[in-house]
Amino acid sequence: MFRLISVLGLVMALVLPVQAQEPHPQSVVKSVSDVVLAEILANKDKLDQGPEFLLQLVETRMLPIIDQERMSQLALGKYWKDINDKQRADFSEGFKRLLIKTYAGAFKAYTGQDVTYGETRFNKSGDKAIVSSDIHVAGGSPVNLQYRLYQPKPGQWLVYDATIAGLGLIRTYRAQFNDQIQRDGIDKTIAQLQSVQL
Repeated sequence: MFRLISVLGLVMALVLPVQAQEPHPQSVVKSVSDVVLAEILANKDKLDQGPEFLLQLVETRMLPIIDQERMSQLALGKYWKDINDKQRADFSEGFKRLLIKTYAGAFKAYTGQDVTYGETRFNKSGDKAIVSSDIHVAGGSPVNLQYRLYQPKPGQWLVYDATIAGLGLIRTYRAQFNDQIQRDGIDKTIAQLQSVQL
């Protein structure tokens, strides 16, 4: 489970803002992937010195274009409507910490694999898209990755989920949180999220 989440974290880690008047979802993903992965490879020495470089990379490059509130709501599922505003804010902040840690850990797994892109699919209204890509692993079959984005306003695309081989990041976290809430309750689940060490 942890390995899957780490790989999915890498999927999400390949995305950051690209300034363009009318960006295509695939160009957002590809442009950012090229920049971020090059930065990782150029700073391998910093990766061994501690988590600071990775944490800063995640916060400055990724979080600005990830819809954290939407991801939090989707990850919490049916429990979102049952909690108050403070609990929602606390959960979202804790979930953000978990995502930062997941993405930072996933960066360490990248060693220069090639990434190629397939066809981008849109919904009928054109405000949601799935960007398909493949990570080519030496000696193995390509790993299919799909980024899910939506357009809150013209000229902007935000990432809210990613899947690998049909398994989604949000779906994985939702199952994890559902089990934990049933076992420990929502308040303890939130407290544990907020205590995640970066």
